[in-house]
Parts: sequence; structure tokens; C-alpha cells
Amino acid sequence: MDLIVDNPFVPVLSASAVVALVFAAAARLSGSRWAATLAAPVVFLVAYGVTYQKIPPFPPAGAANKIFWVALFATAAAAGLEALGRVPRWALPVLTALLAAGWIGSTKLADPDSTTLILFATLVVAGGLALWGLDRIATLAAPFGGGAQALAGLAAVSGLSAPTLLFGGSSTGVGVCLGLSAGAALLSAENLGARRILGSAAIMGAGGGLLAALDTIALVTRRADPFALALIALAPFLGPWSVRLLPPALQNRPLVAGLVSGLATLSPLPVIVALLFLRHDNPLG
Repeated sequence: MDLIVDNPFVPVLSASAVVALVFAAAARLSGSRWAATLAAPVVFLVAYGVTYQKIPPFPPAGAANKIFWVALFATAAAAGLEALGRVPRWALPVLTALLAAGWIGSTKLADPDSTTLILFATLVVAGGLALWGLDRIATLAAPFGGGAQALAGLAAVSGLSAPTLLFGGSSTGVGVCLGLSAGAALLSAENLGARRILGSAAIMGAGGGLLAALDTIALVTRRADPFALALIALAPFLGPWSVRLLPPALQNRPLVAGLVSGLATLSPLPVIVALLFLRHDNPLG
């Protein structure tokens, strides 16, 4: 019991779960696509607020404060651009990755060297690829995609990001990741029955916040593991691929397809953890 009560992650996990359940109930009762779409970004923002115990002022000073505003602006921009229909949906992940890396690394990019420019370009490409992979799942027809599988993938990618941030020196980032994982997993369960198509703001908002956190340890502190980041970027593509390997009878069961997709996306976790322990000092020791 003491382990639960004294666990520093209990507040963020509890708050994220409550927010997810409230939005899930609102989406189910109202049938609102917007309630379902905005749920994951709001969970991320709440997880940030509980973990850091503040809403950072605007304009934000420091990379950690910018994470909150990247998530908020990415959510608003994706929702607005999708509503206007002026920008193709596939372009939004690249724009979000540019926003995250550009804003987080603005001080480093003011007078960049060649290493910084290469790192910035790599983060934009890898981040855009990861967001596109997750958002693509949201638009695929069942059983290979849909809102439930996209949110399960988001929960998995957030889980993969937690140890990467821990070894990168951001223990607070771990709490945000765990909160988003818990909230997105609950939202995924609600979406199983609804089979709704989520708007792009769901992945761009929450995923953009994750990118901003990872960009902080990559661009600012330079403590991110490149192999772990590469595995995180590729993980979203494992979900749809794994469902295609299922027998047709199991593919037609939403619960089975959703679980397999989410677990496949999470499958690089042991490799990431092993790489981090082999290549870096133990942050817990």
C-alpha cells in the first residue's frame, strides 16, 4: 500500500485517467467527434500541469516550458487547418515536427553549427515520420486502423518515450509520458465500440508535445540516444503490419486487432531499455 501511496506518479496517472474517462463519456453520450479528437491533447496538457505543477507563462522561457505550448499550438493549428481544408492531412505531421524542433531548439538554431543543423533536420524527418505513422492509423479502415488503434499506438509510443527521457535526464518527462499512456489507453478502449475516425488534432497535439519533450533532450541537452529515437520513430508502423499477420477471423475482432496493434507498437520497449542500459549510466543508481 505504501508503494502505491508514496509513488510519485500516482497523481499524474490518476488525473490523466479521470480526464480521459470524462472525455470518453462526453464523446460516447454526445457522439461528438471533436470531444474524441481533443481528448488526447487535453490529457497531455493535464499530465504536464500535474507533473510540473504549473501552467507555464507565455511567452515561455526555457525548453521545458515550451513543451506545454507546443502541444497546445499544435492542437489548435491542426484543428484549424483541417477545418479549413487548405492543407493536406499528410502535411500536418511535418509542420508539427517543424514547430516542435524549431521552437524547442530556437536558441541553438540562432547561431547553428553543421552538427546542430543535421540534428535538427533529422529530428524533423524522424518526428514527422512518427506522427504520420500514428495519424495514418487513424485514417485506415478496420481492422488495420481507426481511432482505437491510433490511440493505442499513441499510448505505446508514449510508453517508449518514457525510458528515453529518463536516461536523457528528464525525470519529469517520464511522468508526462506515463500520464499520456494511461489516458490514451483508456480512450482507445472507448473508441473500440465507436469505431470513429479521429481528427488530426488528436495525434498532432499529444504527439507534438511528446516530440517537444524528446527534442529537448536531443537538441538542448544533447543527451538523447539516437538508436532509441530511431526505434520510437519506426514503432507506429508495427501496429498495422502486425494486424495483417493475424488470421482473418481474428482480424475481424476489434478487441483482438486493437490489442495486437498496440502491443506490437510497444514491442521495441525491451530493446530500447537494453540499449539505454548498455550505452548510458543508470539514472536510478
